[in-house]
Amino acid sequence: MRRYVSLLSLFTLLGCTAAPAWEKAGIGPETREKDLAACRQEIRYTSDEARRRDARIAAARGEISSGRSSAYDSLRGDLDASTERRRESKALADCMRAKGYTNRS
Repeated sequence: MRRYVSLLSLFTLLGCTAAPAWEKAGIGPETREKDLAACRQEIRYTSDEARRRDARIAAARGEISSGRSSAYDSLRGDLDASTERRRESKALADCMRAKGYTNRS
């Protein structure tokens, strides 16, 4: 159990890093914010689709719990959420780079 708490603490600390600062020559802050919003919207849509797909797969496998929660289920949920945040962060970076931005941080 101690190992799981340490692992969870590590993921929590990793989640507290500074947000990237995106730059693109000739682009003002308004345009940058619009591009960020567009990337976030795209990521939200694809993430929602992925969650629905994963829920269908889990239901088909019989992995949906009966409402009872255990420490393992809680830890698994935390790790899944951490993985999802990393995936979304990478997707945002990929989207902004595709729009010609560079990460200043």
